[in-house]
Amino acid sequence: MTTSTERRGDRVIVKILRDIDDLNAGEEFKAALMELYSKGEKEIVIDFGEISMINSHGIGKILMFYRRFKSIGGNIYVAPLNDSIREVFESLMLDNLIPEIKV
Repeated sequence: MTTSTERRGDRVIVKILRDIDDLNAGEEFKAALMELYSKGEKEIVIDFGEISMINSHGIGKILMFYRRFKSIGGNIYVAPLNDSIREVFESLMLDNLIPEIKV
């Protein structure tokens, strides 16, 4: 399992439990986000606190669902990023799209 979810008020925290660095992890991550989208959730926080790597298998899913949630008036946030994940977000300028918040 790649993720776990927890509701906190109006937000759902999606905790990433392992690196998203291959097709299987990317597809599990996509399935978790799709389930929340299908349920009509609008405030999603992705918590990368326990992982050290994300590649295109995860970044592509984040961008896909960023657009989907925005189209229904929702938002995606990231929980405080560790240095390795922050570097990826900054190099791809995702930090300009997806706000970082404390959970």
